[in-house]
Amino acid sequence: MKIKQYATIALSAALLATLSFVSISANEASAAVRKDVSEYAGERCNTPPKGSGAIVGIFYGYDDRNLSDDRNVMVNRYRCFKTMNECQGWLYTMNSKYLATSLGRSARCFIR
Repeated sequence: MKIKQYATIALSAALLATLSFVSISANEASAAVRKDVSEYAGERCNTPPKGSGAIVGIFYGYDDRNLSDDRNVMVNRYRCFKTMNECQGWLYTMNSKYLATSLGRSARCFIR
């Protein structure tokens, strides 16, 4: 009977340890995006050839803060980065400052 209780306690402890590890990993992943990257980060570049391994960031959107008239100013950026972390930080900044036209295709980082 005591063996069954010890096994239940050990299993419960293992489950709690696993759940806390998953929770910590999720928080670290959300904290991993840099929030200090300028909207002018990266380099202007032409489309790199496929298979080059270049990290590219694309953002298509508009600035709705222009209050002088009814038109929205389009914001189109295509940048090359040295690291994926820097690209994702740039994307975070762009999404914070401007509105993406559609989040799936118009705001992304990828390896070309």
